[in-house]
Amino acid sequence: MQQIKFNRWHERQLFVSFAWLLSCLLCGFLFAAIVEFVGINFSGIFSILTLIVLYGIGIAIIELFRRFWMQFSLAQHCASSATCSSCGSYGLFEVRVGAWPIYARCNKCDHQWVIGQDDE
Repeated sequence: MQQIKFNRWHERQLFVSFAWLLSCLLCGFLFAAIVEFVGINFSGIFSILTLIVLYGIGIAIIELFRRFWMQFSLAQHCASSATCSSCGSYGLFEVRVGAWPIYARCNKCDHQWVIGQDDE
């Protein structure tokens, strides 16, 4: 497993979460553009195909927003419990990435703990 600084890990999590949000917004604009320019006033197979495409884009919007919220919530939850209980320093540690839970080791006092557990 790779070890990186917590600040860099947290920044990366926020970048990824906001990339999901940007994708969600772009799909929303695509949805609105299809409704505006194509519309659903046609009859027959074209109307059904338009509705199927709009349904797929709607499902994608929901999934993209869910992924944004999960990634953002994880980053904020970890940031709220990123204080060393031994020396009180915030964010001055390395994390092992690649698996959950996130293991941390303080650079100042060498204390080790699991981020997010309340029973330190």
